[in-house]
Amino acid sequence: MTKKRQQNAASGYNVQLGLAYLKQGNIERSKRKLWLAIEEDPSSPDANAAMAYFMEKTGAPKKARVFYHKAMTAAPGKGAQLNNYGAFLCRQRDYKQAERFFLKAVNDVQYEHTAGAFENAGLCALAVPNVKKAQQYFLKALKHDPSRKQSLYELVKIEMSESHYHDALFHLQNHSNIVLHSKALLTLAVKTSHQLGKLELEAEYRNRRKKLELSGVTNHDNDPDNG
Repeated sequence: MTKKRQQNAASGYNVQLGLAYLKQGNIERSKRKLWLAIEEDPSSPDANAAMAYFMEKTGAPKKARVFYHKAMTAAPGKGAQLNNYGAFLCRQRDYKQAERFFLKAVNDVQYEHTAGAFENAGLCALAVPNVKKAQQYFLKALKHDPSRKQSLYELVKIEMSESHYHDALFHLQNHSNIVLHSKALLTLAVKTSHQLGKLELEAEYRNRRKKLELSGVTNHDNDPDNG
């Protein structure tokens, strides 16, 4: 392994450690590992993006912006970094700019997580709120990845809020492979079926939800908001 590859590997390892420590709330160790990652590979987009996230999480958004820009400069036009920056802008309530970067991200034909960028754009549109635009983005997210649980959940909630229960049920039944394994989505399915007077279907969804609860296999940490 060349020295450059060794540095890249060491940088990547320290990025993983730094983010893990951040998740645990060990700020000092997190910062130390992330700085080490940048020292080992100053041009690493992942190291700079990780440091940007660290700065954001520890209350330094101006410094975070600097590192997000460094990450994008290190990987020009790459969807991952554009999506990261868009998510940051959305959290900073700069919704218009955030949308611009999400759309830049999906223009990267090599970006594997196009659906995630569309989902982020939808969630950001909801925060404006621009429900119509959010609906369009969630549909695009599901078109690129039919297993996007959060996009389906938000899309169905939008349809229900507008009393479009037939459309809501259509989306639920069209993605039954994920609905039947999610308590939150099954709850929406129960409510939608009830509103449409489909009592047998409502009972079926209730039974599915009860079995899921009794089985104890549902990972609620990965479930959409149950509210």
